This record gives sequence, C-alpha cells and structure tokens, in this order.
Amino acid sequence: MKPKTIKQLSIFIENKKGELADATSILFEEAISIKSLLLLDSSDFGILRLIVEKPEEAKEVFASAGYTVRVNDVFAVKVEEGIGKFHKVAKVLSQKGIDVLYTYAFRNEKGGVFVFKVDHADMESALKALEEEQMEIVDADFFY
Repeated sequence: MKPKTIKQLSIFIENKKGELADATSILFEEAISIKSLLLLDSSDFGILRLIVEKPEEAKEVFASAGYTVRVNDVFAVKVEEGIGKFHKVAKVLSQKGIDVLYTYAFRNEKGGVFVFKVDHADMESALKALEEEQMEIVDADFFY
C-alpha cells in the first residue's frame, strides 16, 4: 500500500530581501526538486513550507546550512474543477470535528490538489473520512 501522508518541510527564514533565493539555492545546489511551496510571513520571520522530491535529504542540507527545519506529515486530496468541489472536502472534515490547520493548492501535469495539515492525532480520522466519501487521496509518489 502506498503511503497516504506526505513529508512537508517547514523552514524558518528571516523576513528580508534575498532570503527566499538563499533558501531555494540550497535545494538547487543539491539537485532537489520543489514540488509545492507556501510562504507565510510575519514581521520578522517567514515560514517556508515545501514539498520536495527528497524530503529527508532536503532536511539534512537545510539543517547543515543553519536553518531551523521541521518535517510534518500532510495529506493531499485531488479536487476537480467546479463550484463547491473544495467545499465538499472541507465539509467532510468539519463534520468529523477535524480542524484544518492550513491548506494550500497547486496544479501540475497530474492534476489539481489541495494539501492539508491537520493535527497529528486527527490524521488517520481525516484520511478515513475522506476515503469513505470516495474522495481521491493523492499518494506520496505523486510528489516524489
């Protein structure tokens, strides 16, 4: 059985000019492909959330370069185009009492997906609830 969770890196970077390029150059130099990203900012720091082709290797190179980096499990759901399609996913999770901590979307040649972060204790329940509703959970190899 293919893994349903995906390893996402969260890297803390300073909120200043050039930091995003500095961080992504680390992956470029190691020939690690970025599959998806989300950058959130605050006044002093940003959190760069990445799904990359080689998450464990990427974690090591970021840590070696002095970055604070964490690896979290997330999951992804294929969502068809159309009004209400994302709402259906959100509604299933809500009805099961699962709090979505954050979500982001992207599209590539394999289709459109939304990445979800829920509390670790809710991960199994979230996946089960979505599968029961015949929603397509994207396997980790979609990204790797």
